[in-house]
Order: sequence, then C-alpha cells, then structure tokens
Amino acid sequence: MKIKKLEDIIEFTLGKNPTRIKEPESDLYSPDNFEDDLYSINKHGERSECIINLIKSKAAPVSLDNGDKCITSNFLKCEFDCQMLDKWYFCYQFNEGKDFEQQIAMFHQGTTLSVKKLNVKTIGELRIKLPKIEKQRVIGEIYRQSLIQNRLMLKQAEEIKEITLAVIKKIEEE
Repeated sequence: MKIKKLEDIIEFTLGKNPTRIKEPESDLYSPDNFEDDLYSINKHGERSECIINLIKSKAAPVSLDNGDKCITSNFLKCEFDCQMLDKWYFCYQFNEGKDFEQQIAMFHQGTTLSVKKLNVKTIGELRIKLPKIEKQRVIGEIYRQSLIQNRLMLKQAEEIKEITLAVIKKIEEE
C-alpha cells in the first residue's frame, strides 16, 4: 500500500470569488448541488472529479448534472487519475477517515474557531493511503451505498413524522 500526499496525485482548482463571477445564478455550484452529489441524488459518470466544500470540510464526487457548473471560493475542485484513486474512496477517506481527521486536527492546532476553514495548501499536504484500485472501488462503493441508505432512512423518518402529526391534528379536530 502506498502513501501519497494529495498534491502529488490531485490537481486542485480553487473556485472563483463570488464578486467576480459573471455566470447566471443557475450556473453556479451551490451547497444544495454539493449535498445532492454527495448523497448520489444525481447520476455520476466516469469523470474523476470531486469537490471539497471548504466550509464543511467534506468531499463529494461531481455528478454529470453539475460537472460544468462554476464553483465559488467555498469549493475546491479536485481532478485525478481514476486508475490511481477512486472518487468514492477519496470521499470516504476525506469525510470519514481517521487518518485525515488526525492530520486536519494537527493543522488546526492553535487556530481560533473562526479560522478552521481548510485551504488548498493544507489539503495538498494531507497524506492518503492508496491500496490497490480494486480495493478502493469496493470501499468507495460500500461508502456510497451507505450514504444513499442513510439519506433514504432520514427521508422516511421525516415522512413518518409528518403522517403522525397529520393524524394528531385530525384527532384534535374531532
């Protein structure tokens, strides 16, 4: 298993300052687009791109629906060779991996809460374990499926709550 710095295997592109963007609002990559991409609401193609939400310190693969949208400075686009790094494995490591969590915590030591936003330099310095690509794909797919299931269960719980409240309201009216 190899260990590599992210800057050695990923090409980073920082989003534009919102005040300098000329594109219409609908062409901007939004936090909702990020959530939809992370929870696989949209179709993902063979593109090897991920987006890091610098505010939330989370990563998501870029979907086909959002691939051409303009990203703002709250996001960082990551492009890499899909034969070296699986996008869902990268997201798993970035979002849930203990190694990344410890490395990020070390970078944040001594900083105030208001300055906890990640930056390109910090992210580039992070080290990732790279097992064989087949193993990365298995781990990545399991992670993707768990996110989908989690999202569906939360939606179902919300629907149960709405039905329950509607029943209570009906009982109160009688």
